Amino acid sequence: MSAPQVVNTKDGTCWTRRTVTSDGLALYAPESVKTCPDFVMATLRELAEQGIVGSADVLPMPVGPEPRSRTMLDRARDALNARMTKDDLRLVLENTITCAAELERQRNAFRDQRNNVFATNEQLLARVEEVQAARLRAENETRTAQREAAALRARIAELEAERHTTNEALSDAVQELRTRETSPLTVYRASHDSIVMGLYTTAAAAREHCETEMRREYDESTKVSLWWREDEDTVDQPEDGEQELFVHATPAGMERGRTWGTGYVVTPLEVAAAYDEEADE
Repeated sequence: MSAPQVVNTKDGTCWTRRTVTSDGLALYAPESVKTCPDFVMATLRELAEQGIVGSADVLPMPVGPEPRSRTMLDRARDALNARMTKDDLRLVLENTITCAAELERQRNAFRDQRNNVFATNEQLLARVEEVQAARLRAENETRTAQREAAALRARIAELEAERHTTNEALSDAVQELRTRETSPLTVYRASHDSIVMGLYTTAAAAREHCETEMRREYDESTKVSLWWREDEDTVDQPEDGEQELFVHATPAGMERGRTWGTGYVVTPLEVAAAYDEEADE
């Protein structure tokens, strides 16, 4: 695709194609600058960076017939043909300087715009990084809060289960206390020949007291065997009936011993938890 003859940029400048380099690169200069050397001209790519708003393949023509005025290029060509004078060379140099200054101004303006764009991009990038960091912090805080909430829910469930177990244990304890308050208490009386030796909450403790007292009546040389005989009515439930201690003693040097009831007795007794007025009648 060939380069257009005329290019209009966003800043309102009209650029015309002046020449083409040996490798086919078109060079443009402002239309108001009649004479401009190649090294201060702009390429089509550089103009595109400034923003092209229009282009044409022919030079703009004046409306209506106008007498053709001599341009600086014509004067320069005549001067060259006539071995240019100093004034002509000075005029060409002034036009060249003017064209170079205009191009430098436009290039500086383009650099300023480009720097502003770069600065804006850096600010946007910094803002994007800040937003991403804030989002990551929020996600981490959310995950931490979720873990803490899960741990709290598990702890609450444990406490509720523990409270349920505790309530059941307390209920059982209260029920047991109420049962004890309403039920008579059984104690066991240890006696010898109707003489009370002590009261105990278990039959085993009462029997131990009687057996200890019985063994004290014999020295170590006598072989002693002790056993308890229950009431005939309470043989199946020995703790509910009266029990008497029997002994078989064999003195040292004798082959046979003697067996008899010792008079030590353990008797279960019921102790009422409260006074019952009707029980006396």
